[in-house]
Amino acid sequence: MKINKLDCFVAAAVLLITGLTADPSSAQQNLVRFISPASTLTVRPGQTVAITLSADTAVQKLVLTGQQPLGMARLVSDGAAGIVAHGQGEEHPLQFLLTIPTAIQPGSYHVTAVGKTSTGIVVSKALDLDVERPDDPARITIEPSIIEFTHIGDQIPVRVLGVFANTSHVDLTHSSKTMFASSDPRVASITSNGMVTALAEGRASIVVRTPSADYSIPVQVQEAR
Repeated sequence: MKINKLDCFVAAAVLLITGLTADPSSAQQNLVRFISPASTLTVRPGQTVAITLSADTAVQKLVLTGQQPLGMARLVSDGAAGIVAHGQGEEHPLQFLLTIPTAIQPGSYHVTAVGKTSTGIVVSKALDLDVERPDDPARITIEPSIIEFTHIGDQIPVRVLGVFANTSHVDLTHSSKTMFASSDPRVASITSNGMVTALAEGRASIVVRTPSADYSIPVQVQEAR
């Protein structure tokens, strides 16, 4: 199979976004920026989202790519087809359509525009999409139900699983509707993504808050002698 330069650029754009950890420079943001939605947008699985951005005429071979498993957006400006656009300046915004996968896990996902100029690659500031199901789970289970640490610094993830009316099991750990807290952060801390860390000997509880109910996970930290 023959691979052309455009295929290589698209592949490189996806790899770039996957490993991107820092915000792009202000100069890059001026070349490519999102117009709408202007801030974090809450969407549902299966929904098609319209995204508009402005790209300077110096930007060529621009693609709109989402954090996995979102994939690439389709260009729909002026009846165009495909996934690659060319900057047309402030007065001619570019429009894309991005379809959210139906099997995606709830949570926050980044969407970023990546383009090429004569001097190199330009990257937009990321747009956040908060993917959430429109229905509530019939039942929620928390894993694990109890946490016991034998070494300071050890970590363990908490998982929040929802069972829905169609009997599907969905990981709700990263949903914006799921919140975590520690009863004693000196003993055990927990991140917004559900990672528990043992900090000192003692007992605490991890509180998991969901729209339907709150859950408590007993935590014991005791160094092995």
